[in-house]
Amino acid sequence: MESKDAHFTTLKKRYNDERIREAALRRAHLAYKTIKFGDNYKSGKVRFLLAQMHQNYYFGFFETACTMAGILLEQGLVLRLYNYLRKYGPIPYRKKGKTVWIQNREDLLSLDLVDLLQIVYEEQILKNEKLILYSHQIRWIRNMVVHDRIPQFRKRENGVLEMRVIKSRRKPVKYATIKINEEEIKGLTGKRGEATAYFCISRVRNVLEELLIDDSKKSIGIGDLENENSSYLFQW
Repeated sequence: MESKDAHFTTLKKRYNDERIREAALRRAHLAYKTIKFGDNYKSGKVRFLLAQMHQNYYFGFFETACTMAGILLEQGLVLRLYNYLRKYGPIPYRKKGKTVWIQNREDLLSLDLVDLLQIVYEEQILKNEKLILYSHQIRWIRNMVVHDRIPQFRKRENGVLEMRVIKSRRKPVKYATIKINEEEIKGLTGKRGEATAYFCISRVRNVLEELLIDDSKKSIGIGDLENENSSYLFQW
């Protein structure tokens, strides 16, 4: 068995000083905060994915961060809808001309991301159309990363960055344009794929803030740092 010193040396080589400085820069730029969304069933899985997504972004694994943003979004929707089912009962959902009754977590897990987004919109759980758009944009980027390559933002006029992504692969192939202000990513390293990963993470955070907010508290923010170890708090 290798000694602990050997493992430590390996980690030091993998995460050199430059990478650690870049990780600190990305974390500071992202402006961490605390989200509170309760100790409901399976919420621990969402917190785990949230931590993994941020860690991959901080240390420069941008493709993985984008992919995990899509997975986190999906699991966040499942968690929110499962708790909604427990409170209000089965949800009717019309798909391909037929009404399907969503009754349990297994039913939710059988749905794809598009279905889940449609349900939270129809049930008025996520009413903000801008957040619905963010969710689809994350989905499009995640699909491109998984099936092809990580899409890149390109500079345009007036301090705007644009990215062209595949919206649907069914023929004829459909595309969408995603925009972000250059000022929003000012201060990052500028490495290939970094802005794309930042977009996915910052937007999925926006969605989770609305989706998983603790209904009993109706508040979200920095929180009391002395209570950061509480099981229902997660520091970004």
